[in-house]
Amino acid sequence: MNKITKLAAVLIFALAMTACKKEDTKPDMDDTSNNNQTPVVDTTPVDNGPICCNPADLTNSESLLSQRVVYFDYDMATIRSEFREMLALHARYLSENPGARMTLEGHADERGSREYNLALGEKRGNAVANLLKAQGANANQINVVSYGEERPEATCSSESCWSQNRRAVIVYTAAQ
Repeated sequence: MNKITKLAAVLIFALAMTACKKEDTKPDMDDTSNNNQTPVVDTTPVDNGPICCNPADLTNSESLLSQRVVYFDYDMATIRSEFREMLALHARYLSENPGARMTLEGHADERGSREYNLALGEKRGNAVANLLKAQGANANQINVVSYGEERPEATCSSESCWSQNRRAVIVYTAAQ
């Protein structure tokens, strides 16, 4: 069982246990200070905030949905915390727009063999895809492709260039 599945099972179990917990609260019969007051009930509708996203947000530079690149550390396919909020918004967009489709392009820097970099690019794309699916996106909305080192963002041979090439890029193929 992979880590995400185990984490999901633990979270579901914990949620189920807290939902079943009963609180034993009995009114204090000796306290007569509140007996003459009617309870106040807030009847205003709960607003869960605006619906997450619409296709216009994909091109709005002020929206996190316009951010489409996830960078990785050297030889890693672990998503850094700085990208989790952005990816959560993309996952929510996909779940609210069932017609939306995306391709995740995995990339690697020039170090390593061609085969190794293709595999690493695929791992990076799958890491992003798995996080999106865990947060509500449907698997049929996501396609993963690896370009390995074949499509570099930067062509120089230094750490600053290599760090730009270790990435996964979100490309929407259908917005809605």
